[in-house]
Amino acid sequence: MAKTGTKPTPDGIFRMKILGRTIEHLGTQMYKHRAPSIAELIANCWDAGAKNVRVTIPSESDYSQLDSIIEVLDDGEGMNAATIEDSYLVVGRNRRAEGGDISHGRKVMGRKGIGKLAGFGLASRVIITTWTSNMANAIRFEMPLESLRTVDGEAEDIEFRWSEAPRREGWPESGTCIELSGLRHTTPIDIESLRVTLARRFSRTTRGEMQVQINAEPLSDPEIPTMHEFPDDGEFQEEELPGGEIVRYRYAFAERAIRSAESQGFAIYAHGRTAQAPPFFFRVESTASSQHSTRYLHGEIIADYLDDLETDLISTDRQELDWEKEELRPLRVWGEALTRRLLVECGEMMGGKLQQWILNDSEFAPRLAMLDPSNKRQISSFLKVLGQKSDRDDNRTRELASSLIRAYEFRTFHDVIEDIQDASDDPDRLEETLARLHDWKVLESRAILEIVKGRLGIIDKLHRMIIGNAPETASKLSYDNLHDLLAQYPWLFDPDWQVFTEEKHVGAQLREWGRRDCPEEMKLKRVDFLAFEKDTTNLIIIEMKRPGVAVSFPELRRLEDYQIELMRAHENCQRVLVYGGKIDVPKVKWDEYLKQETFKVLTWTELFRRAKMFYEHYRAVLEGDFENSYFLAKQKEVARTRHILETDSSHRSAEDRAGGVGESDP
Repeated sequence: MAKTGTKPTPDGIFRMKILGRTIEHLGTQMYKHRAPSIAELIANCWDAGAKNVRVTIPSESDYSQLDSIIEVLDDGEGMNAATIEDSYLVVGRNRRAEGGDISHGRKVMGRKGIGKLAGFGLASRVIITTWTSNMANAIRFEMPLESLRTVDGEAEDIEFRWSEAPRREGWPESGTCIELSGLRHTTPIDIESLRVTLARRFSRTTRGEMQVQINAEPLSDPEIPTMHEFPDDGEFQEEELPGGEIVRYRYAFAERAIRSAESQGFAIYAHGRTAQAPPFFFRVESTASSQHSTRYLHGEIIADYLDDLETDLISTDRQELDWEKEELRPLRVWGEALTRRLLVECGEMMGGKLQQWILNDSEFAPRLAMLDPSNKRQISSFLKVLGQKSDRDDNRTRELASSLIRAYEFRTFHDVIEDIQDASDDPDRLEETLARLHDWKVLESRAILEIVKGRLGIIDKLHRMIIGNAPETASKLSYDNLHDLLAQYPWLFDPDWQVFTEEKHVGAQLREWGRRDCPEEMKLKRVDFLAFEKDTTNLIIIEMKRPGVAVSFPELRRLEDYQIELMRAHENCQRVLVYGGKIDVPKVKWDEYLKQETFKVLTWTELFRRAKMFYEHYRAVLEGDFENSYFLAKQKEVARTRHILETDSSHRSAEDRAGGVGESDP
């Protein structure tokens, strides 16, 4: 890169000599992301002595790739024509080598002399308007990317025509305004995310000396409630590395998981600007214990010496350091040890916080008080582990903690039987043990309440399947089906029915009842379900029709045939049709069937509403004090229900099918 002169040309043209596709490679390839590009332009404002930088970003609703403009305005020293041609348009100029590393009383951020090209990472047109305090008007010129795409391998002079332009109202006494148009990205900028990113790209010291505003709102540190900070005075801890290098650092553990990745981990700064962008954990996050703590650790490391090394180890876009270089080994080793230690400390602190929260919570404390000290200690230790990856006072965490305590409650309920047996020869011990039974009744009631909650969940699942027109039986397209759900939970039909078999051949069932005089054409016919009405000998034949599928007349006749044959063994027999679609039967015939006392119809909607109404009432009954002789059976149901609800599938394995239908409600 060469400059063409030391004074501006009289013809209103700036010239810059470039070789081949240099600008395209440096601008568009090295600054591929929007945040680093904008950060680079802001860094140029710092080197110009700016105290204020205003960045204007189009809103999401107004964003247009063709028409929108991104603007960066600063109140730095500005440039005259000579400065533009002799300095600004010299790509690769090392400002520190020419004028030292201090300018305007600040450490210069620029080093490579190509930051001015960062705008091409965002746009195809860059318009610069700049003025000094002693200029009446500003100088304005445009650098379109298209004009910079020269023939590869050849050096050419590129001309930029400039003109004088009046300053806009509200512009500072001196400064520079850069307008970016012809935007390269089709999607709008997430402005809130950009604020967080830019706040982490510049140290608090830098932002203290130069205020940066995005759409008139100053950048500020993210508000992260913390449970621990080091140092606790908000300053930095200084440490000397083995090679004599000085680093300063601070860190904090957040109360809750930090949502923004940019706010997680460390940011490493050199002279007020990132040398390693966050989130950074010195590459130990995949192997360190307490890996989940990475979402809670937030820190800053100041390593100014990185910018003073003879070898430039910071990437052009200031995203990362070249960690393979030997010069960075002391920092890498120190950072790895620090990060591993902090992740462990953070995990332990999170676990302790959750542990104390659960132990003192008004919902959990009474339940824990009923358990013996050994069980409470075990629960306490598990809570500490759980807390290493769970936010406190979070619904999911509460559910997990409740499940943990429930496991010990069930376990303790069984253990009390052994306690009674052990105390049977000692009156005092037996009296003490029996005195605890009141507490067990409370636990028993809670266990049954869990069953009812589970049954309500199954009822809701039935509702979703009805609305979704779920298939009647399992198929290759869908394992989830109504038949399997009702086979496992036959109380859904009617709590007063005792369902005892499913998909049984008529002939086989009659043989079991001692009757063999079944017509050949009926022997292999199968009924969906057979049930008895509780406390009676009334047989109920249940046939299901998938929601949304019409009932045909032949199906009604077939159900009637089932009834006629099965009445050979049980005279008191009725047939029930569960359906949810249309009735594709002549109205006269349908009305005739409805008048029959032994024929009942039940819509899927009615089935759902009746089951829900019954168990809503049953749950209310549980608020009283009562005993349940079926507790062991219901405990098995809780486990099966939880599996169904967690997997959201009612499909049964071959082993489950061999076990027969589930238990009806007692």
